[in-house]
Amino acid sequence: MGKWLVRLVGATVITVTLAALCQELEKPRAERRWHGKLGVIPYDFRAPTAARLMEIFWNAEDGRIFTGAFWGIGWGINLYTLLEKMRIVGTMYITEDDFLMPTRTLRKILENRPVMP
Repeated sequence: MGKWLVRLVGATVITVTLAALCQELEKPRAERRWHGKLGVIPYDFRAPTAARLMEIFWNAEDGRIFTGAFWGIGWGINLYTLLEKMRIVGTMYITEDDFLMPTRTLRKILENRPVMP
């Protein structure tokens, strides 16, 4: 089962890569950008740069986890957004009330306590 699946994935990658290259080569030379989408699959055949590396893999401005490819076909993972959604990185805003009464239940109990004369 594994061998045919590996061959199928390999054939798919080669086919999509060739289709993306043909899509760019069909355009007039002045309109070729060497990046875009083939259906829903993004591709990028431009020379890699450090700025694009950061834009794909560590972009605090972009809320998407899956971004376009850094080079080739497929998707990249925006690690900043992934870690932010896991609450590992990012700015955490905590109020004094949240610090002193961390649970909602404790806050509710204290707000509804009976008043002693």
